[in-house]
Amino acid sequence: MKATKVKNAYMKKKDPLFVRESLLNAAFELAATKGMADVTVNKVSELADVTKGAFFHHFDSKETLVTELMQMLLTRLDKQFDRLMAEEENSDGCFTRAYIRAAFSEGAAERKVWGALLSLLASKDQVGWVWDTWLSERLKRHSKTDSRIELRVVRLAADGVWLERIMNAKSKNLKGVEESLIEMTRIRYKVG
Repeated sequence: MKATKVKNAYMKKKDPLFVRESLLNAAFELAATKGMADVTVNKVSELADVTKGAFFHHFDSKETLVTELMQMLLTRLDKQFDRLMAEEENSDGCFTRAYIRAAFSEGAAERKVWGALLSLLASKDQVGWVWDTWLSERLKRHSKTDSRIELRVVRLAADGVWLERIMNAKSKNLKGVEESLIEMTRIRYKVG
C-alpha cells in the first residue's frame, strides 16, 4: 500500500472514498517506514495531500484512524485466511494452520505496521478490542474444527514466531518451525 497523491484537487473533492483510502494508505506508509510516533494528523494529511479539515471529515481523531487501519489489516488477514482455509475444505485444525501460515508470510512493511500497532495494543483499549473481537469471531466461526486446547497452544506458539519476526530478530530455520507447528495441528492427544 502506498499513499497516492492526486494531481487534480478538484477530482479528489468529488471522490470522498479516494480521500479516505489515501489517508489510510498514508498512515500505513508512515507506520511502516517511520513508526507510530510519526502517524500524526499533520503528517498523514500532508502525505495524503489533503487538508487537516479533510482528515477530520473522515476521522474524528488519530485513534479512529489507527482503529480503521487495524480493521483494514484484519480484513486483509481475513481474505488470506479464507484463501488458505479453502484449500483444506474445513478440515480439523484448518484455521490454526492458516494462522500459522499467516504468521510466517507477512511482508516486511506489514510486519512494521503490526509492530507499531502491537505497541498500541498495550496502551490503547480500542485497538486491542478490535484484535480481540476479530480473533474471537474467527474462533467462534471455526469452533468445530479448531477448539481443541492443543490447537490453542500451537496458535500461541505462532504468536511467538510472529512477535519474533516483528522485532526483526534474526531467526534461524523458521521454515522448520513452521513445518513443526503445522504437524502439531494434526496430532490428536488422548485425554484420560
